[in-house]
Amino acid sequence: MKSNIRVAIEEDAEGILNALKQNLIEIREVDEISQKQRKKLEEEGFLRKEVDIDYYKKLIEDPDVDIYVAKNNDGNIIGFAIIHRKKYDITKVRDVVGNLSFENKKTNDLLINAKTEFAYLDQVSILPEYKRKGVGTAIFQKGLLKIKTPVVAFIVEKPIFNKASVYWHENNGFELSAISGGDYKGKAFKFQVFVHWNEK
Repeated sequence: MKSNIRVAIEEDAEGILNALKQNLIEIREVDEISQKQRKKLEEEGFLRKEVDIDYYKKLIEDPDVDIYVAKNNDGNIIGFAIIHRKKYDITKVRDVVGNLSFENKKTNDLLINAKTEFAYLDQVSILPEYKRKGVGTAIFQKGLLKIKTPVVAFIVEKPIFNKASVYWHENNGFELSAISGGDYKGKAFKFQVFVHWNEK
């Protein structure tokens, strides 16, 4: 489907937050999720970050962060993606990162070497009724045009495996390149680290 994609301005912050909330599952709810709900989340995807509108306003103002929004014909935000440019150490990007295991030296150098620059794809969130229609891919491809470095993304494997996110990342040229153990609000986590090498 066609959608209008552009870099976000401050007035977009509310619509961005709304798109996030459509896919948000709070950490305290994990233990209360039924098997049926768990399967649905695994297959359809979810986001786990609890933030407020000021978080997005600050990101919009940050010169090293681009938030791309997609709008429908009525001008309403139907999805967004956040790309942090000019990052150099993944453990400073995600405070939940624990033990990292790498597939190869190339990945190790990318994530740990303080001189190696990469971009970080933080969130991709599409309103449920617009999912699987190419909106997320269109947003990412628009953002990728401005990036000359590899792009790194995290996907939750435990306590709930975000299979939908794995599929989306693989479909958009990302490769599983590392595994990270971690802890968030007293709960053990496992993350898959995907890299889009962006080799043009």
